[in-house]
Amino acid sequence: MSDQPHLLYLAWGFPPAAKSCVYRKLATANAFVRSGWKVTVVTLTESAWRREQGLDSSLSDLVDPRIEIHRLPLYREDFETDIRTYSELRAHQPGRWLKQHRRGDTEQFPEVVFGRWHDQLVESVREIHDAMDTPPDLLLTSASPYTFFAPALDLHKRNGLPYVIDYRDAWAIDILRDVPAFGPDSRAGVFEQELVDHATEAWFVNRPIRDAYAGLYPEAADRMHIARNGSDIAIGTNRIEHKVPDPEAGLTFGFLGTVTFDAHRMRALCEGWRLAREDNEVLRRSRLVFRGHLGSGSALGINAQAAVINEYAEHGVSFGGPVAKADTAAVYESWDALILCLVGGKYVTSGKVFDYISTGLPIMSAHEWDHAATEILDGYPLWVRNDGVDAEDLAEAYVATAERVLSATEEDRTASKRHADQFERYAQLQPAVDRLTEQFAPGLDHAELDAADLAPLEASPKGKDFHVESPVVQHARGEQVTMVFTVPIPKVVRSQIQRVRDNGGRLHLIGPQSVADDGLAELADTVTLLSRPTNAVAVDRPLRKYSPRWAKVVAQNTVQRQFIRRQVGKHGLPHGWWISIRRNPEAMRHLREATVLTALDQGAVYAVWNAARTNAHAPAINGIGPTLDELGLGRG
Repeated sequence: MSDQPHLLYLAWGFPPAAKSCVYRKLATANAFVRSGWKVTVVTLTESAWRREQGLDSSLSDLVDPRIEIHRLPLYREDFETDIRTYSELRAHQPGRWLKQHRRGDTEQFPEVVFGRWHDQLVESVREIHDAMDTPPDLLLTSASPYTFFAPALDLHKRNGLPYVIDYRDAWAIDILRDVPAFGPDSRAGVFEQELVDHATEAWFVNRPIRDAYAGLYPEAADRMHIARNGSDIAIGTNRIEHKVPDPEAGLTFGFLGTVTFDAHRMRALCEGWRLAREDNEVLRRSRLVFRGHLGSGSALGINAQAAVINEYAEHGVSFGGPVAKADTAAVYESWDALILCLVGGKYVTSGKVFDYISTGLPIMSAHEWDHAATEILDGYPLWVRNDGVDAEDLAEAYVATAERVLSATEEDRTASKRHADQFERYAQLQPAVDRLTEQFAPGLDHAELDAADLAPLEASPKGKDFHVESPVVQHARGEQVTMVFTVPIPKVVRSQIQRVRDNGGRLHLIGPQSVADDGLAELADTVTLLSRPTNAVAVDRPLRKYSPRWAKVVAQNTVQRQFIRRQVGKHGLPHGWWISIRRNPEAMRHLREATVLTALDQGAVYAVWNAARTNAHAPAINGIGPTLDELGLGRG
């Protein structure tokens, strides 16, 4: 063992990934470094995160410069938005393709989606380990995905490397439904039993999960510890200035975070807001703002939840997009109250609640009563608890929160901030770091560490990164962007499409006449509307019945209708729309001349897939969100 202990940290999400799990992993790596450890992080490439929920470059400035980072090219193929890479089956029948893809997820490892990474992940971690100048003394691996646990057990068997597993949540328990996720005799159960047996420690974010796991694996209970999430007050959320609420101008209620709840809960939130505004004059002048991440892959920023928000726009509901971690304090400072909407129950704490309580703002709960977050909220002076998650219950909570905003004193706000001090993130993690330091480096000289070293980290230069990608620069001006649609274009998508033209791009829309409306003419530079593939052949002048020309047209229509009906019946409507496009010279011209090709919905993917074979140079992209990222207009 060297004088300086060496930690190999497998952290799926790490800066600049815009994921909620990143904050815990960033703080964990920093805490070990500042306790005297050398830290090597293994994570994913930036491009992998860009296709999922985007990047937050401000997070990279918080990485301790002494940390080494290795990035692996592990990608979720189901999030791939480059249509050129699609097989014909995926382009034509995405649902069937995904079903087949999912069947292959667990061949290597018993985890849906991520199990297919197992072999590449284990081999890559072996290579990184073997190439190190100083071998690691300890491995720490953080889930989920639980496939990231596999290299820990592999290196323990292969090299005798001790390891710690940071569950954060739970693998063996479905924490949302409170039922077992798998049995002890399953592939996952057998692997986890061996994993726990050999682990130096196992960490969990709250006591309910820790105690449940102690019951599942009683022989390892003394090695199971609680390492909570916490408030990231280093970025100033506890130092915001509270604005004086103005009931005449109205209040601003805000939600900040990744939207993990479904469209049904989103509708309850928005409908409850509408009902509350009917009965309360202050709320009638107020706003409900959602900030954070919506959707992933082709639905990046545009999903069912976004559509619900857009539906309630006339009632003061809006979505303002993602927020860089460095900007969160400023966003909180502009709001009057916070909405805490969470999924799950007694096993789910969430990370959002810790930052919320650090602000000193009134917090309205919009989750189940037995949620683990209530343990953190208990004692917070400005907490408004909801009676339920139906629209009517949430409407009452909105009204109560508005009253709390207007009645809160500066003493209430100060006391609320003090409540959060006990939950600062580094304070939660440091006991675990100290415990492992004492075990693996009992003689480590801490003389160089002073109070500034142990304080939450402010912005600093990036750590040593072995795989740095160039940012995408804006290049929308002058681009010929051709977008294909087969269903009505939602308002939430139209607002994003408009950004292409606002930034100098020329926009061409191609889609069925049956789903078009007058607004398309204002949305694009040109619009090409398609007739149904089974429609009759168009004629440029009247036909005399029974004339040779009439007979020819009748024959063409008969053959065409029968042939195309069989084709559409056999291959589906996307195939029919591609036939309609091929018959339309204007549509084909725009597709051939495009510098960017976009499918706005799943039914349009097949047409763009085919168009990409006649246009060899244009990116072919699935979804408006990824298109904006391609043009440098996105979030990363």
